[in-house]
Amino acid sequence: MATKKKKTIERIYLTKEEFIEIEGEIRFHEHLRRYASIRRFCYGKVLDFACGSGYGSFILGANPEVNEVIGVDRDKEAIKWANQEYAHPKIKYLAEDINNINDTFDTLVCLETIEHFDNDKILQNLVKRCNIKNIIFSFPDKKSTHFNPFHLRDMILQDIVDAFPFHLVYHSFRNGDVQFVLMMKLPENAPFHIFRNLRDL
Repeated sequence: MATKKKKTIERIYLTKEEFIEIEGEIRFHEHLRRYASIRRFCYGKVLDFACGSGYGSFILGANPEVNEVIGVDRDKEAIKWANQEYAHPKIKYLAEDINNINDTFDTLVCLETIEHFDNDKILQNLVKRCNIKNIIFSFPDKKSTHFNPFHLRDMILQDIVDAFPFHLVYHSFRNGDVQFVLMMKLPENAPFHIFRNLRDL
């Protein structure tokens, strides 16, 4: 049986069980920080796509410029948990297929989700159908398909730019090994060529 030794001057001794527990805590805190880092860019009615168990929607709802958050996930158990633990007057959680969402939204939040689809059609149709002006994506900024069987493709910023030609990247940044892309809808009355090259920056 291993004897626990927490620290020495130059070494930290952890059991495997302790290490796994700590690593899990780190991953959870990273997920919280991802939502917290983009909360200030949200406004109006927000769609949190693939909201999971609801903590991210709850974080978004704390922004006073957010009037309403609709958290959508196809996992019924996750939505049940969200309604139980993260209920809030500004937030509604739905166990629903994203293809059935037809409401209008100001902001779409889609964190670490797009890499789970083998193409962009579902999200492109969602953005168009719901007339979404402000979209916020994040995805792994590294190769992940070789170790994560749920990731169907590896992506770069240009993939997002190409997939949403009627939105302009107004901000992008990295947080750890995750890339964030924030896009706004191009002005409807402006000549398209004005922004043609900007989309490639």
